[in-house]
Amino acid sequence: MPLSIESQLIDDDCYLIGTSSEHLWYPVYCKPNKEKKLAEMAGKKNISWYLPTFLHHRITRGHRIETQIPMFPGYVFLQLNRQQNWQVKTSGLAIRILTVTDKTEPTLVNDLNLIRKFELLSRTQPVKVRADLVPGRRFTITHGQFKGTEGVIVKRKNRTEFIVHLDFLNFALATVPAMDIL
Repeated sequence: MPLSIESQLIDDDCYLIGTSSEHLWYPVYCKPNKEKKLAEMAGKKNISWYLPTFLHHRITRGHRIETQIPMFPGYVFLQLNRQQNWQVKTSGLAIRILTVTDKTEPTLVNDLNLIRKFELLSRTQPVKVRADLVPGRRFTITHGQFKGTEGVIVKRKNRTEFIVHLDFLNFALATVPAMDIL
């Protein structure tokens, strides 16, 4: 049975993304606004997929609307073998599949599990995805749900942010830290 991780359906904060000897996880860059279509296609072809999302609020004609939007616009994470890799490339939805090897996949899986933690955190407090790296002294969190996670604490606009760099993706996730994170 393939793994389908749709954030609004899974509430288990202990859930971890793992590896397989026959399949590798790949970040797939897809056509604009086709992330959900690509995930849907993957599910139909028994391909494991992960589309990290967070809740977005907007007001339209006086009504507050909540939608789930991708954390990383344009990216869906798929666990593929060679044949499935070809199916995704020829689907008409994917623009590019980023290169992953047996040696780099553990870094990507580590990033995906960290993204999952931030995705769950985004249900209770704001989380931002940043495309820039943040200089500063790195530290390791010693307790709480982010135990073992390395990050940087930065003061910005009269508030403190906890920022974690995703090594494989060259993105960063930022949130205002609660005392239980640190």
